Amino acid sequence: MPFKDAYEAVATLYDDEAGWEEHAHVGDRQSFNIGTEALGRHSESDEVGLRIRDFESGETETYTFAELDAAANRVANYLLEHTDSGARIGAKLPTQFELYAVVFGTIKAGRIYLPLAPVFGPDALNYRLEDSRASVLFTTESGCEIVDSDLPALDRIVTVDGGSVDGSVAVDSYDVVRNHDDDFDAVETHPDDPFTLTYTSGTTGSPKGVLSPHRGPVELYAYTEYVVNLRPDDVYLVAASPSWSYGLNMGTIMSGIRGTAIGCYRGQFNPHTFFETLEQWGVDNAMIPPTALRQSRAAGIDLSEYDIDLRVLISAGEALDQDTVDWCEEGLGAPPQDSYGLTEGGMVVCNYAFDDWEVKPGSMGRVLPGAEVTLLDEDGNEVEQGEVGEIAIKRTESPTGSYWGRPEKTLETFTGQWLRTGDLARRDEDDYFWYVSRADNVIISSGYRIGPEEVEETLLNHPAVEEAAVVGKDDETRGKLVAAYVTLVGEYEPSLELEDELSNFAREELSKHEYPREIEFIGELPKTASGKIKRAELSD
Repeated sequence: MPFKDAYEAVATLYDDEAGWEEHAHVGDRQSFNIGTEALGRHSESDEVGLRIRDFESGETETYTFAELDAAANRVANYLLEHTDSGARIGAKLPTQFELYAVVFGTIKAGRIYLPLAPVFGPDALNYRLEDSRASVLFTTESGCEIVDSDLPALDRIVTVDGGSVDGSVAVDSYDVVRNHDDDFDAVETHPDDPFTLTYTSGTTGSPKGVLSPHRGPVELYAYTEYVVNLRPDDVYLVAASPSWSYGLNMGTIMSGIRGTAIGCYRGQFNPHTFFETLEQWGVDNAMIPPTALRQSRAAGIDLSEYDIDLRVLISAGEALDQDTVDWCEEGLGAPPQDSYGLTEGGMVVCNYAFDDWEVKPGSMGRVLPGAEVTLLDEDGNEVEQGEVGEIAIKRTESPTGSYWGRPEKTLETFTGQWLRTGDLARRDEDDYFWYVSRADNVIISSGYRIGPEEVEETLLNHPAVEEAAVVGKDDETRGKLVAAYVTLVGEYEPSLELEDELSNFAREELSKHEYPREIEFIGELPKTASGKIKRAELSD
């Protein structure tokens, strides 16, 4: 049969077994540890397995697959000594060699990796440690300073640069880990066993932990093959650490599965240093967040000053305008390919690396081969082409995961015909999807999904705040910025000084991307008859 284009051919012929068939060495699927598949099988390779550019010093650190595997094995042996199978192991570390050793060592040991962003403040950090009942935390001296020493499950902390905590928590130097054996046979795990516990943005209430199984990265085959088009000889850079889902799955695990070196950077994003890195490394496949591209273009970066020729440029999470798309294609060699996905459902709507693929600026693309996605109205009926509906993903017989400690929410989300995402979109005559908004209250700022409730709860901990409501406000660079409406306790008066104090208070307690950039004092928050805050009215 004749096909219209490469996409139509792949979508028609795609086999759900393709990922398992491509990676034949995964075995019979009854005993499968993704740590072996992504790193252990490269244990004798002297090829570069990890590149890190330090933006402060300008230096590039390189490590072989063999060095990384040996370091991961030391972590695994340490964990085998101090924890039980299935224990949650948190890592709040900058992008450094030890972070990747912890990621792979945790997985190889049959434990569950808990990503914790280095920008987390005490509220964000301790909530996740307590909710996950993590038993070990790898962190820095500054991380020790904000850990709650009374967390009931936290048994020990490992610090890479010193530090201590009060209370009964044991504290080891990372030197103790280095003294363990560098030989380790990965623990046998089933493909359905979880290897990571990733927390969502908290769109409805507090953030929820999502368990992802060992088979999950293998089942990213269609995305890796047709969207990222990742090849073993690529020079690959993902501008996201394994503290975030994309950096963990596509930047770390999938790099190893494909035999491609992990590429990342450490430090505050600097456009000049970043594009210099792409040039010096000879990067040909990259993931760059939309915010970084917009900031760089707004800063007047002249890409003609750099010798960069990307074959693939992924820029997932937010739509980009025509001018930025043109700027990328002219200066970087490839248009940014937007993709849409979520922790619970994977990557499902994408733009592709096919030679004949048309990128429509602002569109998230078409449905990923092997996935089934539609748009539903409030009653669960499919909407007509051009109408706005909620993005819904057809469930497979084996769901992508479950919520940690929330059986009722797991049944609600991971059973039934459709996984309803809470994102609204429309579909054009070419079956391209166009993002419209969230159906709930989540704020997407600089590519991060931010649950307003978590920010509100932190603001309410300040003695001046009586009530707080957080919404997203349009912003040219970030897409949305976090804005807070606050009512004050009687003796406090609105002032610029108090506004700064509240903003800094939230910044110290939460993450640097979560705190409110704008605070407005208000006499009374608009509410429904049942007392619920009308966020839509505040947004308007």
